[in-house]
Amino acid sequence: MPEESNRLDLAKWAQVESEWTLAETAVANLARVILHGPPGVGKTHLASRVGPALSITLCEDLSVQEIGGHYLPNGTQWSFHYGPVSTAFKEGLPLLIHEMGRASGAVHDFMLAVLDCPDVARLTLPSGETILPGAGFKVIATSNSSPETLDPALRSRFQAEVHLRTPHPELVRRFELLYPRLGRAFADSFKDPERAIDPRRLLSFVELLQKQVALRRAAALTFVDSAPDVLAAFSAAGVRFPCDRS
Repeated sequence: MPEESNRLDLAKWAQVESEWTLAETAVANLARVILHGPPGVGKTHLASRVGPALSITLCEDLSVQEIGGHYLPNGTQWSFHYGPVSTAFKEGLPLLIHEMGRASGAVHDFMLAVLDCPDVARLTLPSGETILPGAGFKVIATSNSSPETLDPALRSRFQAEVHLRTPHPELVRRFELLYPRLGRAFADSFKDPERAIDPRRLLSFVELLQKQVALRRAAALTFVDSAPDVLAAFSAAGVRFPCDRS
């Protein structure tokens, strides 16, 4: 795998403003897209723009029955209940899949049929029913890990994959409005992936400051051991926070 510094800047090559422009184009126009990148940069925020959708978060313990459907007792009878994936598939709803890379092999195998081209995609459920994808069904998947970790057959079913290495511009603007230069300093931290500032931690830090918690105390609680380096980076960038209250 090539070094990060040697990777092609696809956004620049495609003559668009940023990688987020590529992602927005994919989400708006394609039915099977995977977005990957560091936690908290805004992948889910962008995926949710497809409108009302069903959403699932994958993990190693999640079973095929939980996402596809299973029988449940109903008095003296057993009734089949559709899972979120089969429901979205049948009813033609957008499906947001979070943490695509964390699912078990069995779940990934199940998703092969879900992610097939509409003209051949079909699911046969434990009830014996075979369902076809409804009009409007699409899958937007997110992952913190690279799609390179996925089985090649599964990865190939996505029509587009976008590596989002920097925070969403709206998130940057949000921090910039809170404290001048904070958004810029936050975005710049992603130039070195090892020093990238977790946006969720930064939001918690700002929340503590707004509740008049002392600067260093707020940093210690949110950034832990990296607190001195983070505050030094903010200071070097010209960010000015409320005076430290010891």
